[in-house]
Amino acid sequence: MRLPPTTLKARAMIVLSSVFLLSHVVGLMVYEYNRDHTIVLTEATDLADRIIGIVQLANAFPHRDRERILAASETQFLAMFPDTLPPGGAACRENDYARHMLQRFGRAFADQSGLEVEICVRDVRAIDDSPGRVGQMGFDVLTTIHFPDGERAVFHAVLPDDSSILDDPVLLHFAFVLLLSLALAGFLILKVVAPLGRLGRAAENIGIDIDSPPLAVEGPDEVRAAAVALNDMHTRLQRLIHNQRDIMAAVSHDLRSSLTRLQLRVDMLDDGDDRDGLTRVTADMRRMVQGVLDFVRGVDTDERPRRLELATLLESLCADLAEEGYEVRFLEPAFQPLVVGRPTALRRGFQNLILNAVKYGGSAEVALAGEGAQVVVSVRDRGPGIDEELLAEVMRPFYRVERSRSLDTGGVGLGLAIAQNVVQGHGGTLALHNHPGGGLVASVTLPRSQ
Repeated sequence: MRLPPTTLKARAMIVLSSVFLLSHVVGLMVYEYNRDHTIVLTEATDLADRIIGIVQLANAFPHRDRERILAASETQFLAMFPDTLPPGGAACRENDYARHMLQRFGRAFADQSGLEVEICVRDVRAIDDSPGRVGQMGFDVLTTIHFPDGERAVFHAVLPDDSSILDDPVLLHFAFVLLLSLALAGFLILKVVAPLGRLGRAAENIGIDIDSPPLAVEGPDEVRAAAVALNDMHTRLQRLIHNQRDIMAAVSHDLRSSLTRLQLRVDMLDDGDDRDGLTRVTADMRRMVQGVLDFVRGVDTDERPRRLELATLLESLCADLAEEGYEVRFLEPAFQPLVVGRPTALRRGFQNLILNAVKYGGSAEVALAGEGAQVVVSVRDRGPGIDEELLAEVMRPFYRVERSRSLDTGGVGLGLAIAQNVVQGHGGTLALHNHPGGGLVASVTLPRSQ
């Protein structure tokens, strides 16, 4: 069982998009890690180093100069407060900021006795009594320094939030990345798959028209090599079929000439059993030669393929045969499918199927149906049908279910073979099966023209 998608283009787009998206996710995870352990902690380190420098400078001066130094150290990002601010309902929390800054202060003030540090980190969004902070994101950091003489100073700063980037609208970002990757993958895949599509269509055209133009050699090296190989095969098939046609034309001319001379000699004989017997022999030989020529003519390339209305062709054929006295009925379809084919060859193939049904089943019923990109023509008779094990055998040239050697009762045995040859020459298939209600059904499946 094949799982969707089934086309090379869709599968390649999914693979490329998945790889692109996976690499993007991995990149975001790496960025998340570096952001938490490098970029974000760098902000805490920078803040701690600033405070350390200010405190060490202020601690070296007496009390009267210390306030001026602390006041002069205020910046846009670091403010001084005369005393510890009330928590405002927001509890201090312990996170990487607090731990990292405490470690930094501990190492810097290890040799300065009497200096004590307290750090309170609060979520800015949880502080409801601080004006100007509506919509602000990050952490409110209060660093309290206790000097040896009992004085204390409070430094205030806001550090960026260390929450995960997954808290951001990352799904929208991923959707944009996925759409972009699908567009890029689709563009690249179309460039790769388009030559393969042309290769497939060219191979299909060869089966319908052996004299179709060669495939243009373009695209990647692998596709160019395949196009060259297909063109070489096309040329060899053309040579083979044309030689076969020329040989059969020459043989048919010689056979017809010999039969004509033989018929003249028979006509010169006196009336009698010998003359009647030879006349029947020459007539049988003419029919056999004509049957072989019709069989070969199924792949004749003199007639050029064109688009035609299949229902109109079948209706005309059935009407002509009905006028000749054959019991043939055409079921008018509800649609008019178009096919690409040779009208004369198709008419000859369907005529063989219809006459075969009339000969062995007494009547023929022709119906037309559509199945997706294909059209199915069924020819049903009302005869006894054929044994299941013989359904494939009767398609072979010169095979006859009726075992007598008489051409009047069994024919040459080329009717179905000729029809199959014509159908296959149009890229279709011919199949036989017994109808549950009795009789034999010959089903012809042809590709529908778009």
